[in-house]
Amino acid sequence: MARKTVFKIFAFCLAVGVVLTALSKVFVLKTVHTGDLQEGLYLSDDSYDVVFMGGSHMNGGMDPNVLWEKYGISSFNYATGGQPIAETYHLLREVLQKHKNPVVVLDVFYLAMSDPYGDDAWISIPLDNMRFSWNKLETIRDCTPPSEWIYSLVPILKYHYRWSELTINDLFYDNSARYYAKGFGAGTNRYGKPMTAFADTEEKASIPAKNLEYLNKIIELSKSENFPLVFVNLPCDYSDTDKDEDWVDDCEALFNTVADLAEQNGIPFLDYYDKIEEIGLDFPNDMNNAGHLNVWGAGKVSAHFGNYLKQNYSLADHRDEPSYAQWWTDYRKSSAYCVLHLPVPSWV
Repeated sequence: MARKTVFKIFAFCLAVGVVLTALSKVFVLKTVHTGDLQEGLYLSDDSYDVVFMGGSHMNGGMDPNVLWEKYGISSFNYATGGQPIAETYHLLREVLQKHKNPVVVLDVFYLAMSDPYGDDAWISIPLDNMRFSWNKLETIRDCTPPSEWIYSLVPILKYHYRWSELTINDLFYDNSARYYAKGFGAGTNRYGKPMTAFADTEEKASIPAKNLEYLNKIIELSKSENFPLVFVNLPCDYSDTDKDEDWVDDCEALFNTVADLAEQNGIPFLDYYDKIEEIGLDFPNDMNNAGHLNVWGAGKVSAHFGNYLKQNYSLADHRDEPSYAQWWTDYRKSSAYCVLHLPVPSWV
């Protein structure tokens, strides 16, 4: 009798879990990153030689289609807005389950965030799109406060309010619709203002403790998994972030510390804040706002970085390989938006 009772309880809990999981997939908020992450992590059969990781600066700063067109490099941009370094670490572990030994390009900007967790709305984006696994459980534990654990584990408890706004898109979401962009997403605004001038400083600022812990975890992961690691900092007007309550007071001093850490570990660090003139970046016209590149600025940075990759790593040129023919179609779709800023034609 006791065994039957235990079995019934187990079967009931399993059924409830299956139902909640199915409903959660419908109710979770669909963002521009939903299909990107699902395709890039699980659904696409493409292999990526380079992966971009980090926050919104990276998401709108490195365009895989530029690397493809100019150098034949296959890459994917896994960055999402507001992504703290602890979550980047766990997302990278998810990426490495499918893609072995890619060049991992890490956006270091969010090392300056002093809040131990960040904004729940931003953190939810990668979490909502990670499949259930031990890594996801650890991501929830490390990246959300305990009071939010149950909502991250069972998203329908967080998104139940959406019942009145559900559409057919929520039931039959097309993950592949935006795959042509390979995760990249930049705006098309022209900021129109020059960057605030800063005097160079030799000062050093401490990396917040939790961020340093997970940065070191990523460095150790690169050694244990034997993949190349590159640090990148993208153009930004620091005056816009130095005033934030949950941010370090001096970004330039913090990135001096990052540069020292990179040197100690033999990791290249490309600080594009210091390369604006070298790449011909026109800050008023190539920035979407004070902190993010637009599609034209991203094109310049991506072209420069692609050349750096070709000069320093043995990356194959896939442009003439028949198995990569779809990448040219994706490039044309991307160009329609990123280069011409036109809607994607139905015939492409």
